[in-house]
Amino acid sequence: MMTTMMYLKQLDEFRRMPVETEWLEFKEAKGGFDNDAFGRYVSALSNEANLLGREAGWLILGVKDKIATATGTRPVMGSQFAAKPANLNELKLQVFNHTAPALGLDNPIEVAHSDCPPESRVLMWRIPAAARGMPVAWKGHHWGRAGESLVALPINKFDAIRAQSSLQDWSAVLATDDWSLLDPLAVEHSQALYKRRHAMHTQVLGTLQHQSVADWLHGLRLAKDGKLTRAALVLMGKPTAATVLGGPTPRLTWVLTDHTGTIQTHQHFDLPLVMAIDQLVAKLRIIEVSLLPPRQTAPLNLPNYDDWVIREALHNCIAHQDYAQGGRLRVTESPDSLTFFNLGSFLPGTVARVLGSRQPEQRYRNACLANAMVELDLMETLNSGVPKMFRLQRERFFPMPDFEFEHAPDSVSVRLYGKTLDEKYVHALMAATDLTLEDAILLDRVQKNQSLLPEQVKRLRAQKLVAGRGTRIFISAQVAVATGQEVSFVNHKGLDAKYYKARILDLLALNPQARSKINELLLPQLPESIKGDKRRGEFIKNLLQEMSRENQIENIGGATRSAKWQLKK
Repeated sequence: MMTTMMYLKQLDEFRRMPVETEWLEFKEAKGGFDNDAFGRYVSALSNEANLLGREAGWLILGVKDKIATATGTRPVMGSQFAAKPANLNELKLQVFNHTAPALGLDNPIEVAHSDCPPESRVLMWRIPAAARGMPVAWKGHHWGRAGESLVALPINKFDAIRAQSSLQDWSAVLATDDWSLLDPLAVEHSQALYKRRHAMHTQVLGTLQHQSVADWLHGLRLAKDGKLTRAALVLMGKPTAATVLGGPTPRLTWVLTDHTGTIQTHQHFDLPLVMAIDQLVAKLRIIEVSLLPPRQTAPLNLPNYDDWVIREALHNCIAHQDYAQGGRLRVTESPDSLTFFNLGSFLPGTVARVLGSRQPEQRYRNACLANAMVELDLMETLNSGVPKMFRLQRERFFPMPDFEFEHAPDSVSVRLYGKTLDEKYVHALMAATDLTLEDAILLDRVQKNQSLLPEQVKRLRAQKLVAGRGTRIFISAQVAVATGQEVSFVNHKGLDAKYYKARILDLLALNPQARSKINELLLPQLPESIKGDKRRGEFIKNLLQEMSRENQIENIGGATRSAKWQLKK
């Protein structure tokens, strides 16, 4: 265990280094340091430490980055950044929440150097190197270093880290030479899927006719030198094959819950997973949902879930599950949604990166398994599955999928909605047929009351898709007219504050009135956008206070139940 003197010695060694390196950064940070900049350096130093084969990088706060000529070392300035334990905890939580995969930082080494001014110290942050094959992103962006400069992680460095995962592909490990562990029906079904995938390639189909099962699996790289990979057993192995997989038992679990989340029943589906997929999908309740296009009388009947979208979500769970952690792939069916869960971090970092990238994702957690699933027509070849899920939901006028990422352990949940949430937005999508997928996703966030960035709201306003102020964004007048929802729009938008003030003045002109009477007058007339009794009450309270400041009315009796409001004399 290092002592204070040892840390001082290490700090002095860092200070004497002729230049900053890719894994070492000094910042003066006397009064403080920007948390977002801190996160970018965490990403950069972690990635560079990985590439240089170091266990960690270092971010030193409270030291100048330029060497003083007189001393030949970097001057100690001291830092007051994150001075309180609560500040440190908040910073570490932000790093944990906004890095992908999540990084958990230890507390910094706080060195009370003799050159530090009072109430300051040097902070030595140890930044763990990125895990093999998993470059670290900060808020969806990967950072690196070009010498001493902070830059976006160059593509060659990004690919170099990602390529490391191929050396640790759990699914590619050779598990057994016992071919009797293969399920004949699963092999037959897999070959049928393979034929469907290559239906237009007569040469491929002709070759398959003359191949043995062993040759075919060797060709798919599911076998090597007469031995079967873990991927082959996951897809086509008998249930007993789980014993040679090195610990974890791949399994699909279907859970049915009621509207309160209480489990009603469940069922497990063991190996082979290529057969378990159809068995689980058959358990799901597929019903028709009727949607009425604007200004039409004939309804549009659609299934509550699209079969392709269901299978894409399930196949992604199988391909990207971190099998080394054990655990099950779970599909939870509630009355209104399906939630797909698998262990393992979301390798691209963010959904926005997947939807916005023009380059296909190059990395799979289980490359051997994923490549075989592509050949069996279970996955998209260019990793375009997630964007296609969003497009199909948009074309069906259903809510977009929700992705949620958790840590400790890392996991991914994908929620599909089996019903529409807001008829107004269904009609908006129907009317705006030229709407881009990005704008449709933003409108979907509006209907779910999820936050938008100012520039995103501005983008929707520019197209006259939304109206409202602050966080109360709703369907715009233009879309309302196009979809025949003029009355709904007016009710949602509400009346001008001048109208409510005029009604209060009319009431008080009769005689002084208690707050309860004013509530009785206004509550039925407030707009739909003001939801909840508490918010509606606060709206009226603020209205009265504003009229009081304008010397239109006054309170007689104080803030008690007997208090009354009257016209200002």
